[in-house]
Amino acid sequence: MSWRGNLPAACWDAHEASAIIPVEAESTSDGVFLATHSTIPITQRDQVDSARGGAVVDEQALLRAVQDQPADQPIIPILGKSGTGKSHLVRWLRAHLETKESTRLIFVPKHRMSLRGILELILEHASGERADELRSKVATAVDAAADEKTAQLKLRNALAVNIETRGNRTDGSPEEIELRSYLASAGGLPALFGDDVFRSRLLDQNGPIARLVREKLSGKGDEDKEDAFGFTPDDLNLSVDDVNRAGQAAREVAGALTSEHSFRELAAKMINEQLGPSVSEVFGVGGDDLKQILVDVRVELDKQGLELLVLIEDFSIFQGIQGGLIDAITLISTEAQKLCPMRVVMAVTTGYFINQMPETVYTRTYRVFDLDLPDGMNASFQPTGFASRYLNAVRVGASELDAAHAREEEVPNACEQCPVNAACHSSFGQVDGYGLFPFNQAALDRAIKSHSTDGSFVARNVLTRVLRPVLHRDQAEINHGRFPSEGFANDFRGGASHRLTNIEDQFKLRSPGDEELSERRIRLVRFWGSGPGAENLAPTIHDAFDVTPIDDLGDARPPTPDSRPTLPTKPSATSTSTPQPVAPDPPLVKAVDGWLATGNILQGEINDLRNIVFQAVRQRLPFEDGYGGESLWGNDKALAPGFEAKMVEFSQAKIADAVLPMDRSNPDDMRALRALAWANHKNNWADVPDGERLQRLTETAIDRWASRVGINLLPPQRPDNDTELARLVEVLLSIARGLGIADAFKSDTTSRIRAMFAPVPDRPDLESRAGLRALHSFLEEGARSGSAVTRVGRGQLQQRLLRHASFSQGSGKPLALDLSKVAKVVRSEVTGAPWPASTPDLIRSSVSTIEARLASIDSLHAEASNLVPDLSDLGGELADVAWELLVLVNERAAAGALPGGINPAELQAAVKSVKPGDQRKVEAAFAELSRWDQLTHDEKLQVLNGDWDEPARRVGAWLQMARQTVRLLEHSLGNGSPSDVQREYAEAREQLIANLTAMADSISPPATEAWSEAEEIA
Repeated sequence: MSWRGNLPAACWDAHEASAIIPVEAESTSDGVFLATHSTIPITQRDQVDSARGGAVVDEQALLRAVQDQPADQPIIPILGKSGTGKSHLVRWLRAHLETKESTRLIFVPKHRMSLRGILELILEHASGERADELRSKVATAVDAAADEKTAQLKLRNALAVNIETRGNRTDGSPEEIELRSYLASAGGLPALFGDDVFRSRLLDQNGPIARLVREKLSGKGDEDKEDAFGFTPDDLNLSVDDVNRAGQAAREVAGALTSEHSFRELAAKMINEQLGPSVSEVFGVGGDDLKQILVDVRVELDKQGLELLVLIEDFSIFQGIQGGLIDAITLISTEAQKLCPMRVVMAVTTGYFINQMPETVYTRTYRVFDLDLPDGMNASFQPTGFASRYLNAVRVGASELDAAHAREEEVPNACEQCPVNAACHSSFGQVDGYGLFPFNQAALDRAIKSHSTDGSFVARNVLTRVLRPVLHRDQAEINHGRFPSEGFANDFRGGASHRLTNIEDQFKLRSPGDEELSERRIRLVRFWGSGPGAENLAPTIHDAFDVTPIDDLGDARPPTPDSRPTLPTKPSATSTSTPQPVAPDPPLVKAVDGWLATGNILQGEINDLRNIVFQAVRQRLPFEDGYGGESLWGNDKALAPGFEAKMVEFSQAKIADAVLPMDRSNPDDMRALRALAWANHKNNWADVPDGERLQRLTETAIDRWASRVGINLLPPQRPDNDTELARLVEVLLSIARGLGIADAFKSDTTSRIRAMFAPVPDRPDLESRAGLRALHSFLEEGARSGSAVTRVGRGQLQQRLLRHASFSQGSGKPLALDLSKVAKVVRSEVTGAPWPASTPDLIRSSVSTIEARLASIDSLHAEASNLVPDLSDLGGELADVAWELLVLVNERAAAGALPGGINPAELQAAVKSVKPGDQRKVEAAFAELSRWDQLTHDEKLQVLNGDWDEPARRVGAWLQMARQTVRLLEHSLGNGSPSDVQREYAEAREQLIANLTAMADSISPPATEAWSEAEEIA
């Protein structure tokens, strides 16, 4: 089952793609051609010498222009770059042009039309002995050069002769005249053309001589350019494998051409000047022959009262004989020579028309139709509409389209019979009822953009490089759940290179354990997505391509049914919010994204990333004083990282083995590198988008990097079992717990090592905790008697540990903690190990004293308990109780009955000083202190060092004031006669009852009156 039920996922036959989407318009049937035709915008100009302005029209304007064309302005050129649809427009014109009975039409297609074929097309309209003679001459002349290799050699020789005999000119600058003289001499270009060594280059199958010969013999091929064949300066940048075998003159001219571009430009110009005469000589017919044929045809048609209309799909196929065609077109009928009217519509590239047409063509041109719209000129053309008609045609199939055309029916719409029509059109989009599947507008726009060099729409590229490859190649991929394929992404990468470059967005779209599905989902969102980052698309799109969505991702908004881009509009008066622009990524983050996408990165960006990585990793290495302070390691330059090819290195001369690979193919490394670039820009993780998660990811990566580098930089493990180190680790962890360092109570090794050297938390609240303050001072500081040390403190024990678990540089100072060694001891959790004999007595005695002091902390229980108030009789949440009390106090104050000794302002201030969470902390601390005897030693230290001091002070201050207020209120309310308020209440109540009674009496009549009325009724 597919998303279309029992039907295949793809709704077309792949073989139809090649039949319906050919390279050139004329190779399809009329049914297919008309079914796929789209109206395209055209610029119409009345002045041929102006490339600006004009009006945007459609093909109907061209049709009207041909119908209204005057005889004295017989030329209508259709201009545009190669592939823009000029030949398509000529064919449309041919299909819709209703000619008069007196009109004879000659249609000259652009492909597979040889020189002989062109002349024979024209001769079809000529009769008589003169026409027969011309047909015989054409057949004999062209057949004489029917062998392609022979024709190439003849054309090469003809060019050499014509350049030598006709290449010199007397007009131009003195320098050009001199250079022409050299190039036209026997030792110039003729020597090069005649040299056997350079022959292979000049006769290359893709070179101008070979291409021109093929065109004249066989017509243009599907892949041939529309521009006229000719030599370019690049064709003359010659080099050969064995130049020494070439003649001296040929070597000299080839060397001169290679060294100077302007010299090659002049040489190419001189060769192209002789192409026309040379073609005439090689093929036996030339421009004069073509002119004579056309003149004879026009004379004969004039006698019959007829006119001639010529439609030319590509004027460049007349190269070499174009002069005769132009002369014949522009020739005016006279009394001496009567000629029938002749009109010509010709598709020609803009450059060819502007640069190679003679002035007479411009003066005889009626209208110019240009497919290249001027800058700033708007048109309603939609590429999606163009593509949708081809997509529908492929679904319907060529045979059905031809049958419908033969029956003169409308173009069938395959989508009307599809079981998922509504869902498909709402998700993928449609134009005029034709669905865009397998594209949506975004995917189609990006695919088209990838094959547009200047942003313009080139119809041929859209057909042959976008639609046909996808419909032919990817049909099977869609049916088998393998789309979007890697081939699709590679074909259209340029159109979506700016999309989803953020590796974090890519990571969000991955399915762990299914790399193939992950990559397809990334491609799907990159091309079909509408948002700036990771997203789920419309469910139908996911179903169609068998790509499951990701949970907890935002869903894309489905496109409008028409899929046409909408123009921005002004906000309505009822608009409630204005979309905020998305802040751009920082430059260094973009640099990482660019490196991932293209493999390119600037040297300055490399340096910035190098420094960030180095600092991040270096902080994890034990190159510090052991206390988290400034580094004592002085060899920073030896450890400086560098980007070598695709990695960051901690290398250079002295520590060449400390290498940290940073290949961009490693997604974990690249995510961390990108996150570091973000954090470096913001200076903290809080302001980084999704900073909390990225920080965790980065911390893991840095730990991994530091571990790899540390293997080569840290000192080797010592084989002896250092029991003193184990005792020092044990006592330093105990001291850290006694000081309330949070990491000391954690179970992981890293936290415990950090706790042994962590600074003591700043506790200003210890002013009210004399006992705890004394314990902290005892643990931190040693003791002296005169100049002698009688007990060491935490700092000296840390130094002692560093002697056993660090290495030094130069002077012998401990410079780097051996983390792996300490970690092994911490994980072993050895307790009570005996001191080795080498341990100084001062260390032993000091540790014993410290351990004894830490064991006797019960005395601190009473101190803590006195500071923590009991809230068990509060009766609810402190905030609610405090509010009710304040209400009561304010009511009593308003009634003038507030007892003395109660200050509402102070009571309210005390309430406001209590912070959210204070009550919970106080209750938790009270509960722990209440079960003191049940706590472990570590739990006792945790509660003693807890952060409840300030909450307890704030809650206690309010509680004391609140209790005093309650006592005073109770005393006031329970003492003496009823208050004035009570009396007023009683009086008001009696008055209310009296008023209600009077009201009732006024509504009901007396009983006697009621009985009298009743008797009268009876």
